[in-house]
Amino acid sequence: MTPPDTTAPDNPVPDPSSPDTPAAPSARIPRRLAGIGIDWVLSLLISSAFFPDPDYPVEAVSAVERALLSGSSFATLGVWAAQHLLLVATLGSTIGHRIVGLRVVREDGAPAVGLIKAAIRTVLLALVIPAVVWGPDGRGLHDRVAHTRITRLGGDS
Repeated sequence: MTPPDTTAPDNPVPDPSSPDTPAAPSARIPRRLAGIGIDWVLSLLISSAFFPDPDYPVEAVSAVERALLSGSSFATLGVWAAQHLLLVATLGSTIGHRIVGLRVVREDGAPAVGLIKAAIRTVLLALVIPAVVWGPDGRGLHDRVAHTRITRLGGDS
């Protein structure tokens, strides 16, 4: 008679590095900032192309400045919010998130973030202050309120 194997638990502990696990570590701040920076530059380009500010001095600036800065600031924020809301709600990541290897996941492990949670995140991120208030786990207030977290696509932070 062989003794029972006591090394393997009956209830395996979920891997904390898995992005589907509610306890998955949050992605590091520089990577998040790079993702939001990419999204903001894309929003600036779209805003400049489709919502130009009539008071912007286009003759007195370089082509790069004109391409990035000639759009209406409210239109830029609106473009950013719309793309963030729609892409996070449906795909779990914005273009900037995808480029730097991040995605937004729900704490409850549901496969899609959904419109409500994405709307909460988007509104709070647009207010900026909740995004710079972090908890001990590295999650911003916007993620805490929406019950989401941002993780690396591979699952490790």
